[in-house]
Amino acid sequence: MKQKGFTLIELMIVIVIIGVLAAVAIPQYNQYQARTQVAEAFTMLGSVKQALTLYYQENGEFPQEGNPASRADVLGILRKNQWSANTDYIRRLWIINVNGKVRVVFKAPGTPGVNELIAGKHFELKPVLTGSVITSWECVPAGTPSQKIDEAYIKSCM
Repeated sequence: MKQKGFTLIELMIVIVIIGVLAAVAIPQYNQYQARTQVAEAFTMLGSVKQALTLYYQENGEFPQEGNPASRADVLGILRKNQWSANTDYIRRLWIINVNGKVRVVFKAPGTPGVNELIAGKHFELKPVLTGSVITSWECVPAGTPSQKIDEAYIKSCM
């Protein structure tokens, strides 16, 4: 009589292959998800960069108001703590100084939907000036060592 079906060894080999694939795929998917969530910040930064660039072109300097709320008002952007209610992953976004630097802080660890690889992490967007013209923007990790976002997630911010 001829047997039909799989042997125990064949089934165990299939399970091992699935386990190896899952061990590789799940971390890659997690990193992909984090990069996608950081892309929301880049989208939001588009309007902030535009406002800063326009202000700089018209005034020859960045907003000089003493506090972030006043700088946001002058630029016509959301204030520091208003971003959380208007975005899925950003907790705060503000012009941190009179040099046009923008700080982005992602929502805290444990916030539903926020990837743990970026939760609570910080980065800054800085204008690059050539003479009196903003020629580009660059992103750099910011904050304390535990707050700094991994550069892999912000390398495409230009």
